[in-house]
This record gives sequence, structure tokens and C-alpha cells, in this order.
Amino acid sequence: MKRLTLLAVAFCVLLFSALPATADIIVGLPADSGTGNCYPLSCDYSSEYQQVYTHSQFSGPITITGLQFFNTQYDSGVTSMGSGTWTFSLSTTSADWNTLSATFGSNLGADNTQVFSGNLNQPWTFGDTLSIDLTTSFTYNPADGNLLLDVVSNSSSPDGNIYFDVNSGNDFLGRVYCSGGSGCSGSGSVDAGFGLVTGFVTGNATPEPASLLLMGTGLLMFGGYVRRKLAR
Repeated sequence: MKRLTLLAVAFCVLLFSALPATADIIVGLPADSGTGNCYPLSCDYSSEYQQVYTHSQFSGPITITGLQFFNTQYDSGVTSMGSGTWTFSLSTTSADWNTLSATFGSNLGADNTQVFSGNLNQPWTFGDTLSIDLTTSFTYNPADGNLLLDVVSNSSSPDGNIYFDVNSGNDFLGRVYCSGGSGCSGSGSVDAGFGLVTGFVTGNATPEPASLLLMGTGLLMFGGYVRRKLAR
């Protein structure tokens, strides 16, 4: 019996550790219908990209452990994310959705922190979510200013572009980007009121419903195994 108990505990730990977290804060909903944008996560993009989120979209200090971007509005038929290197940083900034500077360096906050660097290549199906587990968490306090996402990428999309969900015409998102995907040297084009719908994973995130179903199925299977062992 003791052995079965230990097996049950180990099984539950394994299931919970395998569950993908879903964002408990999503900025940019509802997404614009039938459209999207491939900068800087898809397309051939070899430059810097910044996006600011107004502090009013957050409540209280949070520790960000993951980022998510969504592909629910436009199906381009792509079956794989592109390849390359993406470097993500987060910082607290005084720049807002309509006051971003065209000069990338001017928008960075004093607490600018690299939170991820690597290749995002993976199989893709329309409706998928791009989930990025940060290698370094970032604690953000909305009382100190707005949140800035900085992405430096050197990537290509030989299989085609994925158009991630966007929100336009708002007063809580803004971006600076390189028109054409390359050729920017220190500055880009400002686009106030436009940005990628972004999910922020924190310590309060919960598993996705599909993952909960998977866990429940696994527990039922394990329960059947235990019953069979006890019946012998």
C-alpha cells in the first residue's frame, strides 16, 4: 500500500508539471476580426520591435514568468513557425501608447531585463498559441509606470507567415517597429493604438481546460490500476 501511495504522489506531480500554463492576464481583447500581424514573431524580421502596455491594464505588482501570443483570427495555412533567434526583454517605462519614441533606446526603462533568448521554431496549426516560458522572471509594478516589451530578432519564415492576433484603434497599446522587417538602425516607425494581443503568465496562472481533461483521464487510469492491484 505504501508503494502505491508513493506511486500516486509521483504520478500527480508528473501530471501537474506537464500542464501548460495559460495566461491569467491578456491585454488586447477582443482581437480584431479576420486579420493579424507577423512582426516580430513571424515574417522575415531582422531588427528590433517594441510594444508598450499601459499600466491601467494591470492590477498590483505581478511576477511575469511567461508570454503568450495567439493565432485565432487569420489562417494562412502555415504548418511551422520560422527559425532564428528572438531575444525578449521587459522593463518599466514612462513611454505610453501614444508617446513612444521612434528611437528604440529612448523607450527602455532603467530596469530593462532580458527574459528570454532562443529559437521559437515549432510545428504550427491555426488556432495555436505561442507560449514562451521566460528563463528570467520579471516583477512589474504598475504604480511605477507602463510595461515595455522589447524584441530583437533575426528570423526567417520559409514556410510562410503566421499572423498573430492584434488590437487596433485603442488607447492602451502602442508599438515601434521596422517597416519592411529590416534596415532599421536604432529607430523605427511608431504605431500608436496598435499592438499584438499578449498574454502574461504569472504565478496565478491556471492550466488550460484541455490539460485538465488530460489530467483527469490520467488520474482515472491510475485509479483503475490501483483497484486492480488491490483486488489481487
